[in-house]
Amino acid sequence: MIFTGFKRKSNQIFFNRRLKDLLKKSTAISSKEIKRVIVFLDTISEKDKVKKEILALFNIAEKDLKMVVFQQKVSKEESSEDIITPKDFGWYGRINSEKLKTILTKKYDLLINYSKVDNLYSNLLLLQCKIGFRAGFKHLDNRFYDLLIDCKSDDFKLFDKELLKYLKILKKI
Repeated sequence: MIFTGFKRKSNQIFFNRRLKDLLKKSTAISSKEIKRVIVFLDTISEKDKVKKEILALFNIAEKDLKMVVFQQKVSKEESSEDIITPKDFGWYGRINSEKLKTILTKKYDLLINYSKVDNLYSNLLLLQCKIGFRAGFKHLDNRFYDLLIDCKSDDFKLFDKELLKYLKILKKI
């Protein structure tokens, strides 16, 4: 149990030391049109509802949408390809999990972070992904996002409406 705290601290030290390098490396892979979307969530219970809304909102195929749910602990019944935990990360920000390595190798046009809290592991993944445009709630760290929307973190409909409006203004859709 004590090593969990040390591991988290080592990841935090890695993150703080390499933040500038990771921010430079994570430059936007710009594209005119949104074709591939990745979504970060906090709870698995919201996954199906959010998935249906995103598919309808952006008119993309289900294969072009990747859902990533971060949870501290996962029961055997909840075990899924889309759930990541701190166990998927090693010491000093190293990626241990094959499912995370496959996420990192693909390019995405849009990341939507529906997380209610700012999370070290989500930020590590966010900085290492190849993403063209990042959107999230205003309470998240503004260094990692291109667009932050000021609304309650549980009001997905308002967030989606505002996101769609700004993406149209920016001519991403």
